[in-house]
Formats: sequence, structure tokens, C-alpha cells
Amino acid sequence: MMSDPKRHSGFKLLNNSGVVAIIIHGSRVLLLKRVSLPFLSHSGIWTFPAGRGNPGEPSLKTAYREVLEETGLEKIDLSLLSKQIRVTKVDEERKRIIPNKLYVFRSKKSAVRLDYENTDYRWASLADIRDEHLYDNVFADPAFILKVIRKALKK
Repeated sequence: MMSDPKRHSGFKLLNNSGVVAIIIHGSRVLLLKRVSLPFLSHSGIWTFPAGRGNPGEPSLKTAYREVLEETGLEKIDLSLLSKQIRVTKVDEERKRIIPNKLYVFRSKKSAVRLDYENTDYRWASLADIRDEHLYDNVFADPAFILKVIRKALKK
């Protein structure tokens, strides 16, 4: 999904895309609270595991690696629920538009081990995510993300 050209006029479109992983356990979705540091994108907000790939690394492999790094959940604990979906993240503070590839996983485990990029986690309901104001500003089209989650929760 592309960002609104009027709302994001003057923003720089980054060429290096990343990945976003939505992780479902039961009827809940994993949200991570980003540490508040000035050099991190989306500092201090609740969001999904995400990151950039290494040179030549396929995006699905990047998604599994980022999930492991940020949550401790291993590939063996996860089932892939969706093919790659293109989404756009927006960094309002730095005026950047960041293309990403989104994957949705179901996790067998609810226990999470946080890394240095995150300070907290929670398994949120769809309503929690819809009402989370600090979450909305990450994606150019939050309604589309909610639709993806709603569809995955039915699987």
C-alpha cells in the first residue's frame, strides 16, 4: 500500500525495504514496545517485529531472523499464514517513506524474550490494536493492516 501523496509530500522514499512480522498466538497479536532512543525509527511506540535484510538475504529469511532476534521465537515455533504482502511504513519524525514486506505467522508459544530494541511486549486483541494511537502512525494505511490481521485470525 502506498502512502497518501498529499499527507506525505516532501517525504523521502527509501530504496532499501525491510520486513514486518505480525505474530498471532490464539486470538491475540504480538506487539513490541520500542525503546525510546533518538536514533531508532518509531522510538517508544508499540509495533510489530520488523527490520532490514542483510545484503542478498531473501525477505522471508529476514522476517524469521528479525522475529528470532526481537522475540526469541524460532522458525520451528512459527507457521507462515500469508504470502509476502507489500506495505508502506511512514517515519513522520524523519520524513521518510519505507516500503516493507509483511508476513503473518502463527506462534505455538506465547513466551517472548526481548532484545535491546524493545522494552516490553503484550499479546493484544484486534480491538486493542485498532485503538492503539501510538501504533497508527507507523503504517501509511493502518486500516489495511487491521484487515490483514482480521483475515489471519480466522485461519
